[in-house]
Amino acid sequence: MMRTSLLAVLLCVCVGCARVSTRPVRYVVGSAEAPTFRIAQGQGTALLLLNEETGARAASLGVLELQGGAGVPEHVHADSVEMIYVEEGGAEMTIEGQTLPVRQGDAVYIPAGLRHSVRVAGSTPRFRSVQVYVGPGPEARFRQGEPVKPAGAP
Repeated sequence: MMRTSLLAVLLCVCVGCARVSTRPVRYVVGSAEAPTFRIAQGQGTALLLLNEETGARAASLGVLELQGGAGVPEHVHADSVEMIYVEEGGAEMTIEGQTLPVRQGDAVYIPAGLRHSVRVAGSTPRFRSVQVYVGPGPEARFRQGEPVKPAGAP
């Protein structure tokens, strides 16, 4: 019994569950209930679906939309991996100085600590992607934008 308890505590610390969240875990979060924020000088939005506020402590998931000509400037997530799935449109992503085209159906992997940015061509009407951060937290920066739809709003 003692060995099992010690193992459980060690596993819990290693995978991060030692950080006890005061928020209950929400297993399903509808896009209608999730907050959306304006980003990219009003030329885009970030829909924040799963994150620490919904009880997801290990990762976060959101949807990023950018209009043609918009972009996200170069930045780094020191402690978080970012994964992107492009649902619509295309863009140029720059990762550690290497510019790469991405288009609908592509998946992008950005290891923690790498400089990266995205720019949508002016001829592209809309870029839409699903973003996953393993090691949540980077999505919180989107909350600095103007709320388009607060959490729970119809």
